[in-house]
Amino acid sequence: MTTIRRTLLLAAAVLLSMGAAAQDTWPARPITMVVPYPPGGTSDVVGRILVQHLKDELGQPVIVENKAGAATAIGAAQVAHAPKNGYTVLLSAGTTFTLNPHFNDKLAYRLDDFDPVAPVATVPFAFVVKKDFPARTVKEFAAWAKAHPGKVNNATNGQGSMVHLLGELIATGLDVKLTQVHYKGAAPATMDMLAGVIDSNVEALTSAVPNVTSGQYRALAVLSNTRLPLLPDVPTFRELGYPQVAGETWYAVFVPAGTPPAATDKLAAALCRITSSDSFCEAMRKIGNEAKTGSPADQRAITLEQAKLWGDLIRRVGIKAE
Repeated sequence: MTTIRRTLLLAAAVLLSMGAAAQDTWPARPITMVVPYPPGGTSDVVGRILVQHLKDELGQPVIVENKAGAATAIGAAQVAHAPKNGYTVLLSAGTTFTLNPHFNDKLAYRLDDFDPVAPVATVPFAFVVKKDFPARTVKEFAAWAKAHPGKVNNATNGQGSMVHLLGELIATGLDVKLTQVHYKGAAPATMDMLAGVIDSNVEALTSAVPNVTSGQYRALAVLSNTRLPLLPDVPTFRELGYPQVAGETWYAVFVPAGTPPAATDKLAAALCRITSSDSFCEAMRKIGNEAKTGSPADQRAITLEQAKLWGDLIRRVGIKAE
């Protein structure tokens, strides 16, 4: 073996050992968690609760960077093209990968640009009606809507939003015609529900629970697979005989595809410990979410499953982006 070849092999061995050492010592500096929403909303709250737990688990600061815009696409694209070293991660809502690609074929990211790390929480929804609506059960609602086709005004958070799709899922599942009324976000829709201007709405629990428990309007069913602790007396659509009416969104952590497995594995293990802890579960429940624990494979499977579910509904109903 020549001296030059021995020198090159030695240099390569040193570089490999340095790379392995860098992976083994991850994290050696602060981590940035990109939250593709503005400060102050529920998504931001989830991120800030999560980073406090991650700091304790990983022994390094985790900094929230709010990168809002384009229905989460700006923040997602930033992480997709970030260095593949485990120091930039994305707290994604389900819509980033399950809805956006169906409405925008020019996204600056794809699911394949990411490695899923772990789920964090699910966001359950309740189907609510104004307090004087002439139906007190789902079956009564379906009968009334069939007798008055197109006369039920159902609120959404905007055309093409998750709440819009859930409203269409209910309409198709009950085989009724609802008039979808698109608002610019959840707050104005809730205000018109409280005022009795709108007949029905699909609301995240964080909005629904206080108004349902105070009698401002009524919850007919939840869209989860099982009853929810915050609304224990409200049945699921599934138990009422509508198994196809089930849907929720979620939060999960993703990293750029190609991030070293040692970093991804360590982050996944930390997230599993956090999401299965009593303190995190309670923190999520207080804001209307349910903590969710799972593996990278679990998260990839649910992402692909829901992308197909919502894609099929979008094409069947003919939903267009706003």
